Amino acid sequence: MNVKEHVWKGFIAQNSVDLTILSQEVAASWLQCRALKVDPYAQKSKTVLTPALLREQQRKNERLIALVQQELRIYEAHFNLRLPVFILTDANGYILWRDGHEGAKRIANAMSFLEGHRWHEQDVGTNAISLAIQTGAVMSLTGYDHYAVGSHAWACTAAAIYDEFDEVCAVLDISSHLNDSAATQEVTAFMKLLTTTISAKLKTRYLEQHKQLVDYAYHMTQPGIICDEFERIVKISEQLFIDEAQWQGQAVDTLLREHVLQALPQPIFFEQQIIGYFYPIVQHEAKTKQFFYQGIPSKNAAYRDFMVQVEKVATSTLPVHVYGESGSGKEVIAKTLHDNSAAANGPLVAINCGAISESLLESELFGYAPGAFTGANAKGYKGKLAEAHGGTLFLDEVDSMSKRMQAALLRVLENQEVTRIGSTKIERVSFRIVTASNRDLRDEVAEGRFRMDLFYRLYVCPLTIPPLRERKEDIFVFMQDFCMKQNWYPYWLATAYEVAQQYDWYGNIRELNNFLERLYLYYEHTEPTTEQLQQTIEVGAIERVKRKRLQQNVAPMSEEERALREVLEQHHYHISKAAAALGIARSTLYRKMKRYNLK
Repeated sequence: MNVKEHVWKGFIAQNSVDLTILSQEVAASWLQCRALKVDPYAQKSKTVLTPALLREQQRKNERLIALVQQELRIYEAHFNLRLPVFILTDANGYILWRDGHEGAKRIANAMSFLEGHRWHEQDVGTNAISLAIQTGAVMSLTGYDHYAVGSHAWACTAAAIYDEFDEVCAVLDISSHLNDSAATQEVTAFMKLLTTTISAKLKTRYLEQHKQLVDYAYHMTQPGIICDEFERIVKISEQLFIDEAQWQGQAVDTLLREHVLQALPQPIFFEQQIIGYFYPIVQHEAKTKQFFYQGIPSKNAAYRDFMVQVEKVATSTLPVHVYGESGSGKEVIAKTLHDNSAAANGPLVAINCGAISESLLESELFGYAPGAFTGANAKGYKGKLAEAHGGTLFLDEVDSMSKRMQAALLRVLENQEVTRIGSTKIERVSFRIVTASNRDLRDEVAEGRFRMDLFYRLYVCPLTIPPLRERKEDIFVFMQDFCMKQNWYPYWLATAYEVAQQYDWYGNIRELNNFLERLYLYYEHTEPTTEQLQQTIEVGAIERVKRKRLQQNVAPMSEEERALREVLEQHHYHISKAAAALGIARSTLYRKMKRYNLK
């Protein structure tokens, strides 16, 4: 009786025995087998796949099986084996393929060491295959290393095969009957080399197939989900509004159940082999009139409510005022209002009132007659108000208009008449007017900077755009859209999204787009660190500079100034809200802001 046999018999008899003669992995497995009440006298595995399930698993792994067979033929000459059996299992221990010496295979049949049976610790006790799955290492066991009697006549070496996600996807095992030729150091070394080669080729093949699947997704015309050959998610159409990063690599069935979607898979072929599946998702067309929106569809409930307002307002002819922070997309909303209005077939004429001087604004809006002033165009100029006839006039930053220009605009809206500079001819105009500002027009009226009568002409249907920091779930949608337009698919996009979520984006969508442009410029082919991502955001952030300057202010800050700053920043310098929070009048707040140079 050898030493291991003596230790095994003592352990099975539950005597106090020293297990240090065993490897750490084998000793731990014996203890686990005892805890699981595995029968040490078991002769075979009783856990087996049905013939249909076995065929399905073999079909799914047919290229892995072919690759193993191909590589094994190359390496087999290096093995000095007697009565060998070659085994390939999946990651759960089910045998998918077997080959070897015919006499050894007949002996293996008697102990269910054949295709379809599971070779797991729970079934047959400690064995090389189960340990390789658990540890990911090359494991060699002989004779009484095995926990169950059925395996004592075998020597085995098993090595894990890794998939493209560096997870164990299969195990290759070499076993020999009544001899230890399958558990020599040479076999261990060659098995490590063999499975490393197979794993590398699996990854290379996956990258080639993944490239083909991504290309397929880029050209598909119907919304849907792209999966690999194992039905793991690769790409999700942005029209489905599902976070792709959250689902990549997961089973498509789970996603379909969670989102209550139904689809029949269509195979995707490459070089006459199935490399994946396309699940087309049928989206039911709305029964209402089609709504045109050039922005990115939102996943945020508040923004969707806002878009419901936009859709309702668009169908009317009433004046609309859009209030939103800088970079929040006021121009997109103005175009959406025009495209969905009765004036959609007419022109959309836009002008930024804050971008030009008062004199130029007047000639831009009203136009001028030929020779009206020095340098005027000899043919004259029609003017934006006349150009907008039959369409929509969009005045951005309308709050920056001078009082004189406000009065002139009011007359046009009341009389629907325009007279060009230097002319006496009156032109009739009819247009839908949309205005926008990043300051609250009600505050501007209260402080005397905007005419009340014009306010009531423009502020009929007010719309307030939610800032990006209040709908951060949309950041990922914007990032995906940017990447698709650039045909750029960085695998680390989810990390960039996590970093971007931690920032408040006071410059809104414009600031986010600037960040994405920098990200693409600097890291198109490399992965940035978290710190580099933060720096790429902050390099274009005004709020960061503002805070830094406040910190560097050497003059001591009074309690009143500190309180004013905190409340103003809390309410993003919204005067009415800040004054209400402080319990003072707006005029008083303005005086205090002037005293402390708060802007």
